[in-house]
Amino acid sequence: MLKIFYTSSENHMNFGVSKVVDSINNEIKKKKIQSIFSNKILKFLLFKPNMLHINGCWKIRLIFLFLLAKISGAKIIISPHGMIDPFSLKQKSLKKKIALLLYQKFIFEKSDLIIVNSNIEKKNFLKITKNIQKITIIPHGIKLKKNSKIILNNKNNLKFVFFSRIHPSKNLTNLIEIWKNNNFFDDYILDIYGEIVDEDYFDSVNNKIKNSKNINYKGKINQKNLNQKLSRYDIFLHPSMSENFGLVILEAMSNGLFSVVNKKLDWKILDNNNLGCSLNFNYKNLKNLIVRLNKSKLKIRNKKFKKRLRNYLYKNYNWDLIIEEYYKNYKSLN
Repeated sequence: MLKIFYTSSENHMNFGVSKVVDSINNEIKKKKIQSIFSNKILKFLLFKPNMLHINGCWKIRLIFLFLLAKISGAKIIISPHGMIDPFSLKQKSLKKKIALLLYQKFIFEKSDLIIVNSNIEKKNFLKITKNIQKITIIPHGIKLKKNSKIILNNKNNLKFVFFSRIHPSKNLTNLIEIWKNNNFFDDYILDIYGEIVDEDYFDSVNNKIKNSKNINYKGKINQKNLNQKLSRYDIFLHPSMSENFGLVILEAMSNGLFSVVNKKLDWKILDNNNLGCSLNFNYKNLKNLIVRLNKSKLKIRNKKFKKRLRNYLYKNYNWDLIIEEYYKNYKSLN
């Protein structure tokens, strides 16, 4: 019988890795499986799991949990969640190089399965650990109510939003510079939502927008008011330079937003299914896109488009489907 202990490199929060782990833990319990999400070593010892699922990298406590799992004979799964992607490795690069040599590669190699969230994350992972074959791709999921109410916007101007963690990898300052320094954008408001995880970076963002009339930082979005806040907008702008997946894109789509993401990310499905688009974030590209969307704004504001977004998510990224992939992989190791 499966008994799974989930742990994360992050503290328990309502965003990022721990938000995903919360979802997996809650969904797997519906399979009548005993599971717990904790970063406490004592809880691991008391729970006595036969499977450890580590989410993230680098933290010293993960080494101890890994070793305890090895000693007890528990199977070990690791999900790096983009923490060994090139951009991430550049942050505190010396410490991470040392950690890779001392213990992180060893943990990867001695684990029973690696779960990544996208093809691009798999490619990045294999650049670091070329000899590992036990790797599978499972995307993030989103909880959907099939018949939930669709909200339509009737404002004249298109409404734009950025929401994600406020962190250098999200490339927000580049978007702000484009918006602020070109007269074309004067008639368009850009609202910014996000949890501040890098205070210095937020200071640089704040300095750029403090005298702006059409760029506003609106604070963080809690899970409780996520749908209410996002449904007010038409277009989600995501210029991020690095994402192992991009859960915020699913959240934008689930609220009926046309999503515009950085071309560096692995989101061709938006273009292929006319659900959004990917582009290189610069003035010319963004201006041309907005001109085009203005001509067809009724197409992205109508109920048909928003239903199509929801249906696509329901068929491809619904947690009811995604958790089956986790369950299948857990059972294969048991």
